[in-house]
Order: sequence, then structure tokens, then C-alpha cells
Amino acid sequence: MQFSQMIFVAGFLPLFFVLYFGKKELAWKNAVFFLASCFFLLFQGLLAVAFLCFFTLFVFFMGKALGKAAEEKKKKIFFLSLAGILLPLAFFKYSAALPFLPKMVKGWMPFGISFYSFRFIAYLYDCYQGKEAEQEIFSFSLFAFAFPVLSQGPILRYSEMREEIKNRAFSYEAFSHGLFRFTFGLWKKLALADALGSLSAEVLSLDSLKNASMLQSSSPSFSFLAVFLSGISYMLQIFLDFSAYTDMAIGIGEICGFTLPENFQAPYSARSIRDFWRRWHISLSMFFRDYVYIPLGGNRVPFPLQVRNLLLIWILTGIWHGSTANFILWGLYFFVFILLELCCKKLWKRMKKFEGGDFSFVLRCLQHVYTLVVLYFSWILFRFSDFQSLKNILWLHTLPKSLALVDGKTLLIAKSNIFLLLVAILFSGNLLSSLEEEWQKLLFRGKSRLARKKRASLGFYGMEDADGKGDPCPEERSGETEVQKEEAISLAEEVEAEAKAEEEVESEVESEVKAEAKIESEELLREEKMEAELSQENQEDLLRHEKILRRIQRRTKLNIFFLDHAEQLYFWGKLLAAIAFLLLSFALMAGQSYMPFLYNQF
Repeated sequence: MQFSQMIFVAGFLPLFFVLYFGKKELAWKNAVFFLASCFFLLFQGLLAVAFLCFFTLFVFFMGKALGKAAEEKKKKIFFLSLAGILLPLAFFKYSAALPFLPKMVKGWMPFGISFYSFRFIAYLYDCYQGKEAEQEIFSFSLFAFAFPVLSQGPILRYSEMREEIKNRAFSYEAFSHGLFRFTFGLWKKLALADALGSLSAEVLSLDSLKNASMLQSSSPSFSFLAVFLSGISYMLQIFLDFSAYTDMAIGIGEICGFTLPENFQAPYSARSIRDFWRRWHISLSMFFRDYVYIPLGGNRVPFPLQVRNLLLIWILTGIWHGSTANFILWGLYFFVFILLELCCKKLWKRMKKFEGGDFSFVLRCLQHVYTLVVLYFSWILFRFSDFQSLKNILWLHTLPKSLALVDGKTLLIAKSNIFLLLVAILFSGNLLSSLEEEWQKLLFRGKSRLARKKRASLGFYGMEDADGKGDPCPEERSGETEVQKEEAISLAEEVEAEAKAEEEVESEVESEVKAEAKIESEELLREEKMEAELSQENQEDLLRHEKILRRIQRRTKLNIFFLDHAEQLYFWGKLLAAIAFLLLSFALMAGQSYMPFLYNQF
């Protein structure tokens, strides 16, 4: 059972959510999550469940042993547990090459073993380094069996899930974002990745490349456009397919209250191979960095040893991705370019100084083109496990004289799928992350505006009078002397004289104001006469200015509305987009299910 299948989307997942949110108790939620994970794994066979149960018990007790062992015994226990994980993984990966094994065993691998083996290694290494081992078998089993990350990653570490297993809360914002993330990943898989896979196979038959005599053929049955279109389609497909499963896993995790790490950050927008691997399959890159590269010395060792460490990392990366020799070649290919970039590190830094000048745009484009070309050929190495096919496809990229640039069939297919390719390129960049950043900025501005309005409505605390009637604690006046009375009378007379003087001044001011008003009215009359004499062009200018003013006022009101209702718009926008993506995905799944039936009928 896969995330993109109808049985999962329309059957397993709704039932799981109904049961999961049936009660508020965390113990209930954890129990439902664990049972759902076991049921999900059961679709892959009883042997897959048995292997994961055995590995989970083995790693749990080894982790406890590492936590209790003395320092001199820790190393032996750790390497023993490491062998207990890596040997079965190597056996199943290379079982197809062992001649003495029966056919039913050859090439069979327990479901998700590559991903949960690395998760277990990370946990054991953390225990070896002194982090606290888990004491509850159920909590650790919840981590081991977690179905969102079981088959496609990301490679989750126990420290990233430990606290949320024991304490997590429901959030409407996380629910809406998680639902959107899952449905968007589902749509991306069905509408883009699967369609690109079909396109890549349609324009270039892989079986035709296995023919050894094709190199001597005077006229291949396809053109360079077919070769290039197939390569570009596969390049886009492999990212959209893998990132779609990651989106779905992260979305399910967010709905359940788990924060899963990001695995992709617009890798095709990178400007170097090193930058690409900081964005592509981030959890795998971080695993090799933290558990292999840094323990071997990392960048702190002399350059020859650093090269050795990098070579080991990229051989292991190739082996992890597949058991055939082309994957090791693929890893070594990246090692060469990483090494070249390290050697040219100083030159790269000097080139960055030009980023503020006129040469900045050209430099960025050249770096981006270099990265995409290297990646394009890397996916050719990744795609073809048969070396004859690999040799032929690389030869075709040298543009031999016998190869036509364009053929009619491929050109027609390219024109028919141009919209698919443009949408795929659009969603292979950082479009969604940019939109999310803008939404977060709007949310922040909206929250700031609401906070300012709240502060303004509360006023200044403690600055008002107690009763608003003058002096809050007037002193009693008694025993006034005659002298004080006389002083009071004279003071009153002075006040009256000042009041009369003020009245005279006010009367003079009023007369002046009336005179000014009369002058202003005369000027207004003259202006009105002048306006009446304005030409038709000036009147049109006035109307245009009024339209612009009304447009600015509407835009201001709209901005204020968005700021005041940013959180509600964010929530409902995500929810509506999730429903739209879900309906589109159901339509695509239904079409895939019934299309063979329709073909057979007609």
C-alpha cells in the first residue's frame, strides 16, 4: 500500500483520522497511531512486520545496554549492535548477486529497511555518545513503526520525536497546514510525477538503448530532441516524485501533532553541487555528515584525509541508493565535482565579490547553468543500471552525425506536453516556499496591527483622575483671615478685568476672521469661475485623478481587511486548497483505475 493509492487515501487514512481524533487522551492517540502503523506494514507481508519487530527489540535493548554500560564496554556494544543492523541490510541489498540463494529469497528486501536501519543507527550512536536511552518499549516502537516515514523518509531521529510522543497538542493551524501539505503532495505525485514518468518512457524507449549495434547504426530511430526531452522529464520526475512522498509524510505528521524535518528546499535552484546537497534529501545528507563525516574528522583534518572522508561518504551514498554498479559510479561522479569545488573554493569566494555589481546576474546564471548540467548527467548515471544502455545514451549526447536533431513525432509530443513541463518546472523551484514566506509576513503584520489596536483601546493605565472631578483629595479650607478675603476679592477683580480684555480681543479677532472669510469667499468664486472655464482635457485629468484616488482607497481598505483577517484567511485558504487538490487527485486516481477498462471496452 502506497500513499498515492486509492485504498490508502479513501480507506486507510480517513478511518485512521476518525479513530485518532475519537478521543482527546494522548494514550489513545498513541495506541491508534501504533496499530495503524502495524496495519499499514501488514499490507507489505508478515515477513516485513516480523523483521521490523525483531530489529526494534534488538535496537531497544542494545540502546539500554549502551546507557548502562561502563565507558570501556560501550565501544564493543556499539560496534556489535552496528554489525547487527548493517549485515542484514547488506545481505538483502546484494542477495540478488549471491548464486547459492534460492530464487524466492534473491532480490527480496524487507519493506523500508534502508530507512529504518539508518534511523536505528542514529539512535544507537546517540546512546553511545551519552544521550539518554529510551526506557519504555512502547514509545520506542511508536518511533520505529511510524508509518508516515516508514518507506520514503525523511530519516527521522528519535530525539526529534521523543518529546512529541509523550506530549503534543492539537492545533487548527497545524491541521490545516498538514492537510494542505498532504493533498498537495498527492496531487504533485499523480498529476506531475507520474505524467512525467510516462512522458519520459514515451519519447525514448529504454529497451532500444540496450541494443549494442546501435552505436554502429547509421540512422537511430529517434532524434536528439527525444533523448533530451526524456532526460529532462526524468530529472523533473525524480524530484517531484520523491518530494511528493515527503510532503505527504510531513502532512500526516503535522495533522497528528508530529513535527517532521524538511527533506527538500528547492534543490534545482542551487548554484553549486555542494549547495544542491544541502537542499536535496537533507535528512540523508545530515545523517552522513553527523554520523560518518564528523566522527572521521570532518574539515578539521589535513586536506588528504578530508578527501578520504569525502570519498567514503560518496561511496556509501551510492551504495545506499542501490545495489548495482551504476549507483557507486553516481556517487563517485558527485565526489569529483565536490572535490573540484573545494579546490576552487578561494576562486568561488572571489567571484562572490562581484555579486553587487553589473556582473552579478550573469555570474548567478552561469553558476546555475553549471549546476543543472552536472545534475542532468548525474541522473543519467542514476537511471541506467545496464552499462550498454548507459554507454549508448552518453554517446547520443555527443550529437553524432547520424542523429537527427528533431523528429515529427517527438515534436508533436513535446508541443502536447508543454504545459505539463512548464508546471513541473514551476513547482520544482521555490514557488510554494516564497508564497509561504509572504503569508507569514502578512500574518505577522496582521498580529502587530491587532496588538496596536488593543493597546490603543486600553488607554494609559493610572493616568486618569480617580473621580474625574478635579483634585482627588481637596484640603479643607477653614479659618480664613480678613486679609486673605481681601486678597481674594482683588484677585477676582483682576480676573474680571482680564476677562473683559479677552472679550475685546476676541471681538477684534472675529471681525478679522469675517473679513478673511469674505476675501476667501471672493477667491473661491473666482476659482469656480476659472474651473468653469477649464478645458475638456483638464476635466478628464480631474476624473482620472479621482479614479486613481478611489483605486488607492479601495486598495487601502483591502489591505486593512487582509491584515485584520490574516489568520482566518490563512486557515480557510489552506483548507480550500487542500479540498481542491484532494478532488483533483481523486479524479486522477479514478481515471487511472478505469482507463484500462474503457480501453478494453472500445
